Amino acid sequence: MNPVYQPVSFNGEKEDVQTSYRPVRQTSSNLSSHNAPAAPAPAQRRRSRVFLHWLSHILSLLWIAPIATLLWLNYSHYIVGASSWCPGGNCNAEANGDNAIERATKLDRNDHNVNGALQFVAKALEVWFMFVATSLVYDMGIMFAKRGRGLPVGYLLTHLEFGDIRYILSPLLWTSPLPHRDGVPEKRARIIKLYIFACITAILTILANLMGPATAVLVLPTLQWVDTPRVMFRTFNGTGAMHAPSGDDVFPDCSAAQLDAANYSCTRDIYGPSLDAWAAQSIASTRQAMSHEGDGSIVLGSSQEAALQFTINATANLDVTWIPSRQVLREMSHDFLKARGWYADWDKPEYPDRVFNNSLRTILQRQGPSLGIQANCYTGKVSNIKLNNGRWIRCYTGWTSLNNDTHYTKCLRRGLGADSDTYSQFFLENVDPDVKQLQTGVGTYFADRATYFNDTEDFGSGIKTCLAGGDGKNCDWDKIFAAPLPDELTNTTVNVGIVSYQVPGDDRTDDRVWCEHVVYQSFPTYSVDTSPRSNGQNLVTLNNLPKVEKEAVPLAMNPNWYLAAWSVDYNSTLDGERQVVKELSRVLPLTYEQGIITLSGAEFLFLHFYALGQSLSMVNYYTYPAPQKPAATTTEEDKAHPVFQSYATIHVWAYGLSGRTSILGVAVVALGVACVLARFAIGMATGIQERSTVEVLAAAFEHRHQGEFEGLDAETHLAKVRYQVVEDGEGKQRFIPEKRTSRWSHAMSI
Repeated sequence: MNPVYQPVSFNGEKEDVQTSYRPVRQTSSNLSSHNAPAAPAPAQRRRSRVFLHWLSHILSLLWIAPIATLLWLNYSHYIVGASSWCPGGNCNAEANGDNAIERATKLDRNDHNVNGALQFVAKALEVWFMFVATSLVYDMGIMFAKRGRGLPVGYLLTHLEFGDIRYILSPLLWTSPLPHRDGVPEKRARIIKLYIFACITAILTILANLMGPATAVLVLPTLQWVDTPRVMFRTFNGTGAMHAPSGDDVFPDCSAAQLDAANYSCTRDIYGPSLDAWAAQSIASTRQAMSHEGDGSIVLGSSQEAALQFTINATANLDVTWIPSRQVLREMSHDFLKARGWYADWDKPEYPDRVFNNSLRTILQRQGPSLGIQANCYTGKVSNIKLNNGRWIRCYTGWTSLNNDTHYTKCLRRGLGADSDTYSQFFLENVDPDVKQLQTGVGTYFADRATYFNDTEDFGSGIKTCLAGGDGKNCDWDKIFAAPLPDELTNTTVNVGIVSYQVPGDDRTDDRVWCEHVVYQSFPTYSVDTSPRSNGQNLVTLNNLPKVEKEAVPLAMNPNWYLAAWSVDYNSTLDGERQVVKELSRVLPLTYEQGIITLSGAEFLFLHFYALGQSLSMVNYYTYPAPQKPAATTTEEDKAHPVFQSYATIHVWAYGLSGRTSILGVAVVALGVACVLARFAIGMATGIQERSTVEVLAAAFEHRHQGEFEGLDAETHLAKVRYQVVEDGEGKQRFIPEKRTSRWSHAMSI
C-alpha cells in the first residue's frame, strides 16, 4: 500500500500552519475512493535513477571524444585537400589540367555542402555541452542545498535559467547569498561559498553561449596556404663573384678551357639572345611610358633560365636592386616542371605527387643566394695619374650628390699596393657610318678603395695636390685613400665597380658615360606559382629580401663576369648586328650630350642595368651537403654558411590555429572539457542524482511554508530565503526551511 502524507504537529500547533510531513499508510477506505495506478516501488525508482545517473555521466564524458578529435586536427594542422570534402585524402583538383574550371566548380559545390553540414555538427556539440553544463549547475546547487543552512530560493532553478546570457545581469544571481532578514546571523564563509557558486554559474553562462561559435571555428576547415615540411638540401660554401668564371658547370655550353682563356663568347648561343631581348624590352617599355598614351610606368623586362623567367627585384625603399641566380633557377626548374605535370619520373621525397594533386594552387619555394646592386650613372671625363712603384689613380668627373646636387670627381686606386685590382675591356662595333671612330670601348674596373674631391674640398686626403703636379711625385697613396669621407660618399668607396663607356666620335677619347656600382649578397626565398592561369609566364619572384645596413661591406666582383654577360671575349669586338649594340651605340652619344635625366638617358640606364643584371645572375656559388639536423644556436659562421631549404606552399582546405579566433575556440572547449571532468568528480564524490522539473515542482507544491516568507514582498528578498533539499525514506525530494532543518531530521527518525 502506498503511503500518503498527513500533517504532523511537533508542538501541538494547528494543522493548517504545519509544514513538515511524515508518511502514513493508506486505509482500505482511502483506496476505494482512488482509481490511480500503482506507483513504482521505491527500489525500482532508485535503480532507475542510478541507471540514469551513470548514463548521464557517460554521455557527458563522451563529449570529450569529438572535442579531442577537433583539437588534434587543429593542433596537427591536418590538411584535408583541395576540397573540404576529401574522403581518403584524394580529391585531385587538376589545377593544371584541361578541365580545371569544371573541376573547380564541382569542388566548390562540395565545399558549400560539407561546410553547411559541419555547421549542424557544431550546433550538435553546443547542445550536447548545454546538457553537461546544466547537469553541472544542478549538481553544484544540490550539493550546496544538502549542506549547512541550505540553498537560497533564487538558486533553486538556476540550472534552467543560466543558459540565457541575460541571466548574468539578473539581480537575483548576485543578491541571493545575502541574509534575507536584518539581524539574522550568517557566517561570512557561507556567503563567500554562495558567491563562488554565483560566479561559477556566470562563467558557465558565458561559456555556454560561446561554445557554439567555438566549436564552429574548430570544426570548419578553412582555405589556407600551408607549407609542406622543409627539406634541408645544401649548405652555402661561398660565391664565385670575386673570381673570373671558371669550371665546366658554370655555363651550359662553355668548357673550363674556354673560360680560363677568357673566351666568354661561348655563352652567345644561350645568353646573347637573352641580353638582346632585354635591350628590346627596355626600349619598348621606355617608349610606351614616355608616349602620350602611356601612364608613365615602365614595365621591367624578363629573362629566361631553363623553364623559368625572372626579372630584377627592387626592395620597397629602392636601396638595392636584387637579381636572381640562374644556378638556383636551373635547380628549381625540374621541380616546377613536375608540378606542372610535364615529368613522369619523380624521385624527390619532399614533393610527393599528392601534394600537387590535392591542392588548388602550389607555390614552390627554395632558398638560395642572390646578388644585389646599388648603381648610378654619370657623364664626365676620365684621367689617369701614374705614381711610382706601378701604382695608378684613375679619376672620373661628373659624380653628383643626390642630396644637395654637389659635384665631385671620383678616383680609384689601381696597380701594386691595392688589395684587389682587376680590369677588363671589350669594344662595340661602330654601326653609325657618319662616325669615323671604328669602335666604342667599354671598360670594366674593380677597386677595393675609392675617394672623392671637388674644387673646394678633398677632405684632407691631399689628392688635389697630387693631381695638380701631373707627375705623381707629390702623391701620398696611403693618405689619399684612408682619409675619412662624409656619410653620403662612403657607401660607394669600398669594393666599388666602374663600367666606363667611351663616347663615339672624333677627338672624344676622354669623354665617358660611366656607371658605378657596389654589390651585396643575400639569401632570399625564390618562389614560383606553378599555375599556368595565375603565372602563365613562369615568373620567379624573390621574397624575404633584406634591407642593407649602413655597415654592410660590399662584395668583391670580378669584371670578367661583365664580359660573360655580353658574350664577348676579353679585348674583343662585339658584333654590330646585335640588338644591344645597336641600341647602345644610338643612345650613348645622346646621353652624354643631353644628360642622364632625358629619354635617351633613361634608355641608356636600362640597357646598362640589364647588362649588369645579366652578369650578376650568372655568378655561380658553391655548396656542400646539409647537416641532418639544424644547429641549436646560430653563430656568425652559420650566418655566412646558411643551410638552404626547399618546400612547397600549397592552397588547401586545412585545420589549424593560425588566427586569434582559433586560439579563443581552443580556450573555450578546453574549459568545456574541464566542466565535464568537474561534473564527473562531483557526481562520484556526492552521488547526486538529478531530478526532473516535475519532481521539483511536486516537492514545492507539497511544501507549506511556516512563515519564512512573511513580511517579504520584494523578489530579491524572497530569493534569499534558504531551503535545504533532502530525501525522505522513499527517495522523494523535500524542501526544509533553514530554521526547521534539525526538526526534520528528528521527524524522519520517528
